[in-house]
Order: sequence, then structure tokens, then C-alpha cells
Amino acid sequence: MTGRALALTLLALAAAACGGGGDTTDGPGPLTVAQASPSGDAQAGTVGAALASPLRVVITSGGAPQAGVAVAWASGSGGSVAPASATSDAAGIATGTWTLGHAAGAQSAAATVANANGSPVTFSAAAAAGPAATMSSAGGGGQTGATGIALTTPLQVRIVDQFGNPVAGTAVAWASTTVGGSVDPASSNSNAQGIASTVQTLPGTAGSASVTATVAGLAGSPVTFTSTAVVTTGANTIELRNSQFQPSQLTVPAGTTVTFVWNDGAVGHSIVPEPPATIPSDPAVVAAQHTYSVTFTAPGTYRYYCSVHGDPGTGGIPTGMAGTIIVQ
Repeated sequence: MTGRALALTLLALAAAACGGGGDTTDGPGPLTVAQASPSGDAQAGTVGAALASPLRVVITSGGAPQAGVAVAWASGSGGSVAPASATSDAAGIATGTWTLGHAAGAQSAAATVANANGSPVTFSAAAAAGPAATMSSAGGGGQTGATGIALTTPLQVRIVDQFGNPVAGTAVAWASTTVGGSVDPASSNSNAQGIASTVQTLPGTAGSASVTATVAGLAGSPVTFTSTAVVTTGANTIELRNSQFQPSQLTVPAGTTVTFVWNDGAVGHSIVPEPPATIPSDPAVVAAQHTYSVTFTAPGTYRYYCSVHGDPGTGGIPTGMAGTIIVQ
């Protein structure tokens, strides 16, 4: 080979090595998105508040971080992530600040990268109720019972935060505002459902009897409950009047005969037992004058209601025009 031919051959080989035949370099491979470390996953916070640590994802291609990739953030449960759209930095990291929604409990957020493996990336958080804000009645008012007895149904209030989530552990102060009446306990804490309760004992004289529930600083406080103490016509008599059983609770020894009396003006009442400890029923809807007697031979708690003005309720506790006989 002549010197000139050798030179031409060497030039051709150099051109081939330098890609003289065209650019065949491959572009970036498929994208992958995953939680970064630290990720901000599994935090705990308060409803409506931003979490302490940002959410973080990392975008890679073939193991190498990728900058400038768009990431869309979203949150369920009424929360939000800011910014809603972010771009990965030189380390392939994109971040967002998660503000929790208003519902206490488990919440979730997600980061989405178009056409990326692992997308969407999900995050979880536990949202706790905020500070107690409002108190309201949860039942027990408007009862009627014999003078001097403890009422069957507890007085209850419900404590919630500004978003309506139940708040546990709030101390409620209870007080009878009627001379001769009392409550037990005088202070109780709200439970996981936000409910605090007490039992009212009526005064020894007939008339209206009130109890207050107070938590300083809460909207709706104090809550006032009003019940009625009545003098029965007989130790073992229950009157039906004004759409009530009076007294609504009666305690008697085993072997006692209790008489139900439809007084003047009593219209359209009946007696329906609530299982499991039942009494012989008087289910026909009748008006005064009418009486019905039952002899209680076995100890137990016997609940009943009027089919017109009451309701079987839930959990074996009737509501509305209802009553209880405790046989000892």
C-alpha cells in the first residue's frame, strides 16, 4: 500500500470512530418516579393545618436523576398540596407542602408524572381533630320522672372542633340549678365521639328541674337541660298524659302490680314492650278513660313506649313517649 493510500485509509477509520456515518447516540430512557428519602410520608397533623415536612419525590432515568420534569400534586379529603405543579431540580427532586383537609382520620395525597413508571406516588397522613370549639346538646333533655328519682336517660353534650370533628378529653362541668336536684358526676370528660354525660336526680318537689353543662370559652356553652318532676297518684301507678308516661321511670320490688292510667285528655296511646325483658303489651291505641295493670314477678329492667308518640329507638333504648320499670 502506497503512502497516500495508507493515509486515506487512516482518515476513513478516524471518521468512522468519530461518528462520521451519522449521530446514533440514544436519548434518555424511560422515567421512573418514587418517594425520595426523606419522603414526608406517614406524618401526623391537625385538620386544616400544613404538615411539618414537605412531600418529596425523585425522578430518574436509568438510575440518573432527571431535572426539569413536571410533577402534578393532588390531595384528597379536601386538602391541598402547594404548589399544585412542581418541576424536579438538578437532583431529580420535586417537593410540595401538604395542608390536610377538614375531616379527622386517614388522608392521602399523590404525585403524578406523565408516562413515568411508579406514577402516581401516594402519601398518607393521620389527621387529628383540632381544639374544642363548640358544644351542643346530644340528648337527655325534656324527661319526666317521679320526684326524687334519678332519670333513666343520661344528659349528654357533644364537643366538636371548628370543622365538626368530635373532640375527646374535654372536661365538662355539670350543675343542677334547681334546689333539691343533683347530678352525678359533677364533671365528666368527652369520649372519642365527643360525648360527655351525667345523670340527673330530680328534686323532691314537683315542677321544672334544670341542669347546665359548661365549658369555658366554647360556643354554645352553657347548655341547659330541663326535666319535669311529678308527684305520682299512687306508688305503683303510671299516668299517661301530655304524651308522656309519668313517671317515666318507676322502681318496684318483685311481685308488684303496676297500673297504667289513661287520665282525662289522654288520646291515642298504647303500651308496646321493648325486648329482651318484656311486659305483656297493651298495643291497642285507646283514649281515656282506660287502665291496664301488669304484675312483675321477675327482677329486671322493663322498657316500653307508645306506638303513636314513641319509638323503639336503638340499642334497646326507646325514645319519645317511653318509660322504664325497674323490678328489684
